[in-house]
This record gives sequence, C-alpha cells and structure tokens, in this order.
Amino acid sequence: MKIISALVAALAFGAFSSLAMAQQPPSPPPSGDHHPGKHGPHDCSKAPDAEKKAHCEARQAAMEKCKGMAKEDHRKCMMDAMPKKPQ
Repeated sequence: MKIISALVAALAFGAFSSLAMAQQPPSPPPSGDHHPGKHGPHDCSKAPDAEKKAHCEARQAAMEKCKGMAKEDHRKCMMDAMPKKPQ
C-alpha cells in the first residue's frame, strides 16, 4: 500500500509540474528586435582577405541602398546591387 501511495503521489506531482510548465508563455528572443536569418552590419575591417573585404563593403552598400523596401522589391534590389562573382 505504501508503494502504491508513493507512486500515486509521484504521478500527481509530475502531472501538476508538467501542467504548470505548459501554461507559461514562451520566452522572448534574446534581443527585442532579433529575427532569425537577419543580421546587422558587419565590421568589414575584420575580413580575412581583400576579396572578402570588398564583398562585405559591396553588401553593406547594397543593404543601405535597398533599406526599407518590401520583401520582394528588397530581394530584387539586392540581386541587382550586388556585384557578380567572378567565374
């Protein structure tokens, strides 16, 4: 009987704690305006070589040019503004 009461008490405690955890609202992202996949400006002076530094600076210029556009317009603007990779 003692084993059964301990088992029932453990199950009740487990059900109560899982129910309490389920009712908590989800935590906000680490920073208030962070969106997955979107990154802020990078420090281009830390690029490992001149080619990557030039690409970083070109991307920064394109981001500045295309800032504030709608999603599809922004994508098209970025495709047009970014320099083509050498083949």
